[in-house]
Amino acid sequence: MDNISRQDIRKVIKHCLAIFNCKEYEDVFSKLEKAKLSKDIDTITQYELQIKDLSKDFAFEDWMEKFIFDKVKGISVVTHSGKGIHSAIKNCAINYFLQSKPEKQGYVSSATPINLTFDCTNNAARVTSVFKFLNQKVLDDITIFQLIIEEHSEFVNALSDDLEKANLYLTALKESLVTDFKNLKASDLNKQIFWPNSQESYLSQQESNYRLLIPLYPNSLCYTVFEKIQSRNSVENKKARIERSNKDVQHNSYFTFKDIAILKLGGTKPLNVSQLNQFQNGRNYLLPSLPPKFEKSQFPSIRKQQKTIFSKSLQYFCRDGFKLLFEVVQSPINVVEVRDKRKKAFNEILQGVFQFVRHIQTTMPVGWSCDSSLNMAQKLWLDPKRVDLEGEIDFKEKYELNSWLLDLKNQFAFWVQTILKNKFDNIKEQFSDPEYREWIREFESAVKASQRKRQGVL
Repeated sequence: MDNISRQDIRKVIKHCLAIFNCKEYEDVFSKLEKAKLSKDIDTITQYELQIKDLSKDFAFEDWMEKFIFDKVKGISVVTHSGKGIHSAIKNCAINYFLQSKPEKQGYVSSATPINLTFDCTNNAARVTSVFKFLNQKVLDDITIFQLIIEEHSEFVNALSDDLEKANLYLTALKESLVTDFKNLKASDLNKQIFWPNSQESYLSQQESNYRLLIPLYPNSLCYTVFEKIQSRNSVENKKARIERSNKDVQHNSYFTFKDIAILKLGGTKPLNVSQLNQFQNGRNYLLPSLPPKFEKSQFPSIRKQQKTIFSKSLQYFCRDGFKLLFEVVQSPINVVEVRDKRKKAFNEILQGVFQFVRHIQTTMPVGWSCDSSLNMAQKLWLDPKRVDLEGEIDFKEKYELNSWLLDLKNQFAFWVQTILKNKFDNIKEQFSDPEYREWIREFESAVKASQRKRQGVL
């Protein structure tokens, strides 16, 4: 920015004023731009000579004064405006560009985008000229807007040969850019929110303890969202979407937006709201604002106060296996088919238990069992990576002893025994030590099979 001279800035300003004041100049310049695209050297030279001839009679000082007092005066350069709430609201807007952004952002706001486009509002007959003037590039990507914000040393000299007038023009430009937070204005058409300064203030029901909040429409952020959504119609995005069903080409990612609504601002005259609203033809996209749809997990949950995973909820999760086991118990004859059915029942039960354990091991954060009430054997089983955490030496030593596996076997056997006794109260004495030991053996066999398959459950 330091290499920008007064002549560079003056040339750009003069060009802008010529377009605003001379229709012939604007037409020739438009033709020149088209000629440059076609690279027609003769035509380019012809139009450049016409522009040079037209520029001889330009009254820069008169045009500059007219522009400042007829166009800039009364225009607000903003990022938020009350006109998005109601198009008849005037002089109720702020420019967020000059405010410091919060270091931590927990939600999307106007502070989120790195590059935010400013808007112009308040007078539909003037906003377009001012918007174009401020966005005019002087060198590379540096605009007049940036030169004003940065208070470039050469900018004021480029505004006029009369330094007093130049400072007067600069003041007018700054007034349109800078929000006067000491003298903020609202309107009867604004929405108003009274917010208590504290809980005590709310309970005291004293009006003087409330802060008045005036919501403004985030013009610049809405325009950013509009551009992003509109880019779904780009050639690249359309091509990627079409080729999605073609098996013979390489598929590229594409994006789309579902369930969006359109809020129309300004009616048939969107420029009455703002310049950016004019670019959007009054269309402001609204993204879905709906409560999330929660899908209940197929797996049982573990409550903080829960002391064991062998519960009714896990029994329900393994219900198919238990249903088969109940049929075996009710079978009057102990034949080979029944024994095979019994084996299948335990396989299904243990498969369900191990599936649940694997789910906990892979989805819960490491160390979650620290705040759990589960017995130690189950903590070691369900949270094995806790051994890698700092300060968990005792937990690691217990895990490496492997004695907790015996506790798990007994807990599983006791769980099955309790379920069968409750289900078959009339024959509960039959579920004694031999059956208990058999259930332990079933658990041991499942553990060994899991280790052979390297399923990671144990």
